[in-house]
Amino acid sequence: MEQEYAELSPSLLRLEQLLDEAGDQSMLLAELDGFLCCLAVGPEPIGSSEWWPFDWLTDERGVLRSGSEEIATLIEARLDEINAELAADAYAPLFEVDEESDDIIWEVWIAGFQQAMLLRFEAWDDLLRDTESDIRGEAAMGLASALMLAQPDTRPDDTAGDEEWAEFDEMHEAMPMIIARTAVLLHQLHKPN
Repeated sequence: MEQEYAELSPSLLRLEQLLDEAGDQSMLLAELDGFLCCLAVGPEPIGSSEWWPFDWLTDERGVLRSGSEEIATLIEARLDEINAELAADAYAPLFEVDEESDDIIWEVWIAGFQQAMLLRFEAWDDLLRDTESDIRGEAAMGLASALMLAQPDTRPDDTAGDEEWAEFDEMHEAMPMIIARTAVLLHQLHKPN
């Protein structure tokens, strides 16, 4: 379900380039993708005036920097793509991939998702506390697992045995699919038909 950067469309490659050019404070493409996905699947609508423009695209007065129109257009296009993919139950998160190991670095995506969650913290907190055995509970468990596993202090320590490490590694490797499934479930919950 994930896309590697070599397979990105020209518009996403251009968006990645513009994000790189925006400076050290800007989001990575995977982080932005997680942020936009959260906007698309959230329990409460969030208007663009609440999150746009990003601080890293503005000057010291909070005014959008010249030349940011293209990035705005590409971000809006990606948000539209995410909504279409979610509606078709075919969301493909954009994850970072380690060039040396080919490991998927899904933590970057979940960091962006978590940033957008803060815009509606109470609504997300309510969802995360509801772990009943229905679609809402499955979505809550998937999201809670991703958020927890992304924290560095959840890794087993030096005293952990092979079984504990194997369980951690298995969950870590499964997380890209869990994230994609959770996003679709959240969309089904919050954007019916």
